[in-house]
Amino acid sequence: MQNRIFSSDNPKAIKAQTYGWRNAIHYMAPARLAGVGDLCADKSPACELLCLGVTSGAATYYPTVIQSRIAKARRFMKDRKTYLNDVIRSIKSEIRTSDKANVKLCVRLNGSTDIPFEGIRDADGLTLMERFPDIQFTDYTKSAKRAIAHAQGKMPRNYHLTFSRSETNWSDCLRVLQAGGNVAVIFGNGLPKAWRFYPVINGDEHDLRHLDPKRVVVGLTPKGPKAKKDQSGFVLRDYDLT
Repeated sequence: MQNRIFSSDNPKAIKAQTYGWRNAIHYMAPARLAGVGDLCADKSPACELLCLGVTSGAATYYPTVIQSRIAKARRFMKDRKTYLNDVIRSIKSEIRTSDKANVKLCVRLNGSTDIPFEGIRDADGLTLMERFPDIQFTDYTKSAKRAIAHAQGKMPRNYHLTFSRSETNWSDCLRVLQAGGNVAVIFGNGLPKAWRFYPVINGDEHDLRHLDPKRVVVGLTPKGPKAKKDQSGFVLRDYDLT
C-alpha cells in the first residue's frame, strides 16, 4: 500500500481503549483539496475552512500528512476498486490487532470527508458494512438526508451516523433530533447541560458515537487554532451554560 489507510494512534482514537475498543479512523483530503471532485458535498463555507483534516493535529505539523491524505483521495476517486481493496486489507489487519488485544473494533470511514460509504461498493459488489457485518462503523455527516435515514433505521445496522451542526444547518439539526438522531455541536465556551431542550453529552471523551444514547447533542470543543478563533457561527458561542 502506498499510504497507511487507517490512523489508530491519534489522541481521539487512543481514548477508545479505555472503553474496550480500538478506533481506526480513515483520513483523506477533505472537500475539494485533492482536486478530484468534492468529497464533502454537504459542507458549509466555515466547515471547509476549519476542517480538522487540515487545521488540527498532525496535519498542522507535518506536510507529509496532508500529502498522504491528498494521495489517498486521488486514489479513491481515480482507482476506487484498487483503493477499496487496500481498505479491506487494512480492516482485516485492524481486526487481527483488535483480536490480539481482546478489544472490539470501531471503524470511522470519514475522518475528514463526508462520503456516503453505505452506497460505495467494492469489486465484488459489496459495501464495507456488508463485507464486515460484525464490525461497527461510525461517522459524522452534514447530510440531513443520511442522518435522518439512520435515525429511522434505514441505514446498515452496523453503521452509526451523527449529524454535525454548522453555521448554516440549524433547521436540519432540529429535524434530525426530532427523528431520533443525534447532533454534534461545537461549543466555544464550555459544554452546557442542554441545548435547545436536548441533553448535551461530552463528545470529547471518545469517538465511539455508537455508544451514545439517542436524541442527544454531542458536545465538542473547538480543535485547532482556526476553530478556536472562529466567529462565523460554526463554533457556537452564545448560549446558556445552565
